[in-house]
Amino acid sequence: MRFRIILAALAAGFSSAVSADSLDINLNDDSIQAIYATNWRTAEFNAGLLSNSDQNDWAASIGLLALGEQQTGETRIEGGLGGKIYLADVANQDVLALGLGGQFRTFPNNGPIGLSGFLYYAPDIVTAMDGEKFWEWGARAEFEVVKKTANIYLGYRKVRADLDNGQNVTVDSGLHAGIKITF
Repeated sequence: MRFRIILAALAAGFSSAVSADSLDINLNDDSIQAIYATNWRTAEFNAGLLSNSDQNDWAASIGLLALGEQQTGETRIEGGLGGKIYLADVANQDVLALGLGGQFRTFPNNGPIGLSGFLYYAPDIVTAMDGEKFWEWGARAEFEVVKKTANIYLGYRKVRADLDNGQNVTVDSGLHAGIKITF
């Protein structure tokens, strides 16, 4: 069932009139995440789905980030600020949240090895349904197989929801491996 949801989300992304910029897929023993992103002017629109089969939890998101890139000497730095709307089913509870945050990437000496990270946080005021707070954060070490086109990476991610009933549920936490293809 979760596999069909992921395929439907990817198909919906490819059927839009706007051409895609990247597809990012990562997984570990218990979870899989797919993110489809497209650039529009100086912004990135993304849609993703995270599914954790171990806990039967999932989180879908759509986001919009203002992006920028800077070359300082030999180092390439990329960053973005914006937000994501999350819809999640965790511990048989539904959560709707607006997370604000951003992401960064750096490639020292403009080489093939890079570091990146992201953080999005939704406090109680912008979290609805059965949720009280929601956040997602992570970091990864990347290797550009083909410059600005194909990356492989190892990362760590934590996605957590605090519920109205007092439960603090970790939707996903741990190491994952992935690929990001830009086209």
